[in-house]
Amino acid sequence: MIVGAGLAGMTAAHELRDRDLVVIEKEDRVGGRTLSGRHGEYWYNSGAQFVWDKRTLALCRELGLDVIDGDGARAAIFVRGRLVEAANPYALLAKMPLSAREKLDFGLTIRRLRRLADRMPSLDRRRLDGQSLADLMGSTTPFTRQILDNVTENGAGLGIDEVSGWIGLAYAIHLFGGDVNDTLKAVRGGTQAITQTVAERLDPERLVLGVAVTQVTVEPEGVAVSYRRNGEVETLQARHCILAAPAPAVLEMVPGLPADKRAALERMQPYTEGLNVAWMTDESGPMPWDRLLAVPVLGASFELFSNNAYFARRRDGERRPGGTFVTLSISGEKARGFSALSDEEIRRAQVADLKRMFPSAGEVLDRARVRVERWRALPRFRKGWLADQQVIRAPFGHLHFCGDYTAQPGTPGAVGSGYHAAQAVRAALEA
Repeated sequence: MIVGAGLAGMTAAHELRDRDLVVIEKEDRVGGRTLSGRHGEYWYNSGAQFVWDKRTLALCRELGLDVIDGDGARAAIFVRGRLVEAANPYALLAKMPLSAREKLDFGLTIRRLRRLADRMPSLDRRRLDGQSLADLMGSTTPFTRQILDNVTENGAGLGIDEVSGWIGLAYAIHLFGGDVNDTLKAVRGGTQAITQTVAERLDPERLVLGVAVTQVTVEPEGVAVSYRRNGEVETLQARHCILAAPAPAVLEMVPGLPADKRAALERMQPYTEGLNVAWMTDESGPMPWDRLLAVPVLGASFELFSNNAYFARRRDGERRPGGTFVTLSISGEKARGFSALSDEEIRRAQVADLKRMFPSAGEVLDRARVRVERWRALPRFRKGWLADQQVIRAPFGHLHFCGDYTAQPGTPGAVGSGYHAAQAVRAALEA
C-alpha cells in the first residue's frame, strides 16, 4: 500500500506496478506539488517547474514522456529595477547595475563556493552540513547575500543564514556556476504528466482518490491503514506500507513514532509557504520574454519568473499565438505577505512588477488570465539536517517513508526517495 499520490508516491507505485498494490490519496487528483494546466498550444506548471536529475529523466523515458531541453535561452536577472540579459552567466554579471566592488565580491564568492563544491566528494559532508551557507561564504557584500538568499530560498526553502551548507551549496553556484538553462528541462504537457501517466497505467481500482487517511498503525506482521470514505471509517491491512506524505502529515497520521524520528520530523517544520501564479497570455506576436527561461527577481512581489512556453516553442520550432509563464514566491515571508489578499489583489500587485520588467508588454499583461495557487511548499533543510537524515528515512516496522523531506529539495528528492522506498519493499517481499 502507498499513502500519497504525489511524485514520490507515484514513483514508488510505478516501481511496484507488478505487485498487489493500492494507492490512497486525499486529493481528487494525482501529482501533489506538481500541478499543471493547459492554455491552447501551451502548458504551465503551477507547482514544480523543471526536471533535471538522472533518475527523474530515466523515469520520464520509461513512461515515454517527451523531455525538452532549455538550452539556447538567455541568461537574465531583474535587479535594482532593471531586467538584464546576456548570452551567458558571466556576461550577465558584467552587465548588472552593480558597483565594481559588488561585482568583484560576488564573482569571488561564487568562485570560492565552486571550488568547495568541486571538492565535496572528498570533504566531510557532516562538517559542511553543520554550517550554514553563510558560514561557508564568509564576509560578503549585502548584494551577494541578497542574491544568494533569493536562490537558496527558492531552491531549498531557507535563506543562507539557516540552510544547511551541504544542501545550499549546490543551489548557490547554480545560477552563475554554469549555464543553468542547459541544465533545466521540462516535460511536455507539464511536470504533472509524470504522475498522470503512472496513474493511467495502474488498475483504476487500485488508485483511490479523494480519501483522507486518518491513522496508520504499525502491527507485528504489517500495517493497518484507516481512512474515511462516504462518512464511514474503513481499514485496510497491508504487509508493507509506503508513506509518501509530507512530514507534518506523517506526524499526524502515525501514533507511536519512535521519539527520535518524531523529533527529527518536527525539525523539518514548518514547511515554507509558497505562492505560484500562472499567467495565460493572448499575444499574436513576439514578446520581450520569448528568449528567457528562469529569471531570478529581486525587489518585487515575486522571486522567480519561469517562462513555461519557452519549451513548447523550442520543440515546435515556431511561435504560435499566446503563451504561458509563472511567477513564484517560495521564501515564505513574501508568500505570507499575500496570504490575506484575494487572487485579484495578488494579480494587480504582480502585474505592476511585471510591467517594470517588461514595459512594452503592458496591454498583453493587463489582458492575461491568471491561476493563483497557494502551497505549503518546501520542508526546512536547516544546518544539521544530515544528522537527522538516517533517522527520518529509517523504516518503522513494515512502514517505509519517502518524499523530498527524506532526501533533498524538489523533484530529485521526491523521485529518488520513492524509487528507494519501493526497492526496500520489493527486497522485503522477496525475502
